[in-house]
Amino acid sequence: MAKLRYLDLFAGAGGLSEGFIRAGFTPVSHVEMDAAACYTLKTRLAYKWLLNEGKSDIYDSYLRGEITRNAFYAEVPESLLSTVLNYEISWDNIEEVFQKIDDNLDGEKIDLIVGGPPCQAYSIAGRVRDEHGMKNDYRNYLFESYIKVLERYKPKVFLFENVPGILSAKPGDRPIIDIIQESFETVGYHIMKDLRKAVIDFTEYGVPQNRKRVIIFGVRKD
Repeated sequence: MAKLRYLDLFAGAGGLSEGFIRAGFTPVSHVEMDAAACYTLKTRLAYKWLLNEGKSDIYDSYLRGEITRNAFYAEVPESLLSTVLNYEISWDNIEEVFQKIDDNLDGEKIDLIVGGPPCQAYSIAGRVRDEHGMKNDYRNYLFESYIKVLERYKPKVFLFENVPGILSAKPGDRPIIDIIQESFETVGYHIMKDLRKAVIDFTEYGVPQNRKRVIIFGVRKD
């Protein structure tokens, strides 16, 4: 069976990625601006590779402080660690990010894109605390970078995750969710029409935390 390859945008410490790796998907790249989160991503990938190779004792030695992080990373293929790209996705560097992803793809196709832009601008609690209701926060429009990557790689499907507050956020003249929905349709994807039904309560899936998220699943129109 052919490998199903995915790209994780705004990857954070790898919560979504963990699930897709467990489900048998292969990461092409993780794009994340926070350096500490990138170390977490690399360490988790290294651990899984060593475990699969029957070398988990190396990871144990790292945890005990017997070897350095660099020595630990040296025990796994560089091609694995290079899937973690420490970048902020912006209009200034998006071509460089594309090149890094292309290098990791090595001529293969991306089957799935996952991820969710930072949620602070959409969070209801965040909007209450901010005197302008987060209307001036640039993160309201980081979804545009997600759309740009989606448009370039045209995966069969995508998964877009965010907080329920995204359904009511309105930094401009229109609700942001309407703009996002239209953008997905414009670049060639079918999604659920009524996104109020896209709110998932993760306690129903065994997550030991009261956590609800909007999960938008898109399928390429062809």
